[in-house]
Amino acid sequence: MTATARQGKPRDILPWLMLAGVLFLLLTALGLTTHNRLARTQDLMTQQLSQHGSLLLQYLESATRASIRQGLLRSFPLQTLAEELIDQQQVRALAILGPHGEVIAAAEAGAGDAQASPEKAVDPLAGLSEAMRQAVAAHQPITGIAGKELVVGRPFEPLRRFMRPGRPLPPWARSLIEEHREKESGQENQGQQCPPPPPPSDERRGMGFRMHTMMMFPGWLMGPAGPEGAEGLKPYALVRLSTATLEEARRQDLRQAVVLAAIIFVGAGLVSVAVLAAARHRGRELERLRAEVAESEHLAAVGRLAGSVAHEVRNPLSALRGLVQFLAKGQEPGSKQAEYALVAVEEVDRLERVVSGLLEYTRPRPPRLFPLDVGESLKSTLELMRDDPRAQGLDLRVKVQEDLPAATADPDQIRQVLVNLVVNSLEALNGRGSLILSARLGKGEVVVEVADDGPGLPEGTAEQVFDPFFSTRERGSGLGLAIARRIVLAHGGRIKAANRPEGGAVFTFTLPLDGAKS
Repeated sequence: MTATARQGKPRDILPWLMLAGVLFLLLTALGLTTHNRLARTQDLMTQQLSQHGSLLLQYLESATRASIRQGLLRSFPLQTLAEELIDQQQVRALAILGPHGEVIAAAEAGAGDAQASPEKAVDPLAGLSEAMRQAVAAHQPITGIAGKELVVGRPFEPLRRFMRPGRPLPPWARSLIEEHREKESGQENQGQQCPPPPPPSDERRGMGFRMHTMMMFPGWLMGPAGPEGAEGLKPYALVRLSTATLEEARRQDLRQAVVLAAIIFVGAGLVSVAVLAAARHRGRELERLRAEVAESEHLAAVGRLAGSVAHEVRNPLSALRGLVQFLAKGQEPGSKQAEYALVAVEEVDRLERVVSGLLEYTRPRPPRLFPLDVGESLKSTLELMRDDPRAQGLDLRVKVQEDLPAATADPDQIRQVLVNLVVNSLEALNGRGSLILSARLGKGEVVVEVADDGPGLPEGTAEQVFDPFFSTRERGSGLGLAIARRIVLAHGGRIKAANRPEGGAVFTFTLPLDGAKS
């Protein structure tokens, strides 16, 4: 592994580490926010349900107190009130317990008329924790969650407002206390002779019905000695409320958190794709820049060598060519001397072409870009090459897509590319076969192909054919395709070579459309 590759790995991992860190922070923030939101929602919903339960108990006390004042207390009056209140929204059960835990009134949601008496009610303490049961037994207020219900309980004191020390009792309350005490005294003196009670006054006759109902009022509401003895004998009221709204709010918060997490993951996925695409693009750009730097260094070295060769070889070659031609004069045509002289002149010309091609490759001229009709350029190039001896007897054709838009290119340099590719195919065909020049529209570019049905490229040489001085022919210079590649790349295009499935080789290069950024 090279040092460059070893240094490249941390740079490649760094974007992913940064992305993982950002994703972790986002998910952590989302988790903390969701936790706080769930806690806040639970607190608010618990507070709301607790207030609802307290209001129901206050209403039950008020209704009981109103019944006492109006003398409407009958058998099981609290049971009737409980059954009325059970229809309230979110109320699951309601119960009033006596001072010793006995069920005085109880109602459950959905029980209907089947629940005719509190004795048939389900245990109102069912499902409560041990701490809640102990608080109820000690007549202490409670508020807490039991399963899927919120339980609110407190001592049941309909006359609490009149039991405050120093506050005068209203007439009806004093009458109630007196009647209660008379009832207790009558129970204590049972069996003893008592004078008949005096006839009731008008005020007492006017309160006859109310007094009658007061006599039926349970003694534990007042205690055996009135307000002073009521402490420790108070009943207890429980209301159980459904936490369905709380659960629904919690599920909604969780759904929102899941949606946000999904959005974060999708966003992270998109960012990952973008980072991966950017990394690949960056890698391709680095490879391209490395290749350009290497090629520039190579061209600089070759340029220096070419300058020396041109200076040291060109003039001697011209002198050698002239000398050979001078010595060949006067020789019999067809003689060995004439044949040797012809071969010498051809070799000198070949060396001249190598030197000229080397200078052209190492001293490229920037392209002068104009709108170019690629189809017309193909046709003119093929017409130019028809008179070449190597093209005799071959099937030469041009295929151009209809309405092909113009490309942006240097006409002279593209003509040179086409000539180099056509010459390469003509030499491969060796007087037999066909050559097809075609052009079509690609994605924002014009695609040009030079295809033949010759022997094709040797295996493993498709990329090497564009290297300088690489040639599959014995007398080839190896600079024609290298020059063609350099020109195409200078135009912002691409060039490649491949073997055709049906046989032969195909060279493909692209040019940007007119107006497109190269």
